[in-house]
Amino acid sequence: MVTVEKKGRGDFMTVMLVLIVGVAAGVLLSVFDQMRGFGHGFNPPPFNFIEPVLTLRVILSTTSVALLVALVVVYFKMYRDTKANFSLGLVIMLGALLLHSLISYPLLLVRAGDIPIGPGEFLSTADIFMVVAYAVFLYLSLE
Repeated sequence: MVTVEKKGRGDFMTVMLVLIVGVAAGVLLSVFDQMRGFGHGFNPPPFNFIEPVLTLRVILSTTSVALLVALVVVYFKMYRDTKANFSLGLVIMLGALLLHSLISYPLLLVRAGDIPIGPGEFLSTADIFMVVAYAVFLYLSLE
């Protein structure tokens, strides 16, 4: 029984580490991009200026990418060890989700041209649910 508790605790710590890395990378990418002036040719904003909606979207998107990368690694290792077709299917599905996340990454969209900032496309509620779902999926996959 003790080993099960330690294993669960280690799985939780792994998920927390991936979340922390994702959030930290998102914050750094967002601040770096804002210091560069969003790539639209105007002077960079002062360091204390942060576009809150875009910043939140970058942080959540980066965290999603980190969780998806961790899930791809987990299921690829599982496929390598077991050669189970289900694991291969999950690797392909998670790879497609990862590709979608990278293609729709907010900083790439900003570089591509004008994008709506405000309610609608940049409303981050769905991204919050995705991060929670990926985190739960990673935790359950590590058990």
